[in-house]
Amino acid sequence: MAQSDATGLAERLRPLVNEILERFNQENIMPREAGLIILALTQRLMSVLAQAPEERRLFIMDFINLVNSYLAGELSAE
Repeated sequence: MAQSDATGLAERLRPLVNEILERFNQENIMPREAGLIILALTQRLMSVLAQAPEERRLFIMDFINLVNSYLAGELSAE
């Protein structure tokens, strides 16, 4: 994904992400619980993407890149 596309996507999704995080706060969801929710959503997404192998592959690559960036200390705390 081109940098400008990624930036546009991030800007478009930011309000939704903020709403989800606010809901987690309202429900007193602990970080570990939030992680389990994200894993459950990822599992559900993978089943939805089973019919779209290329989209599934791209999602998996994005996910792996995110984890690698975190492990390398390249992600800023937001």
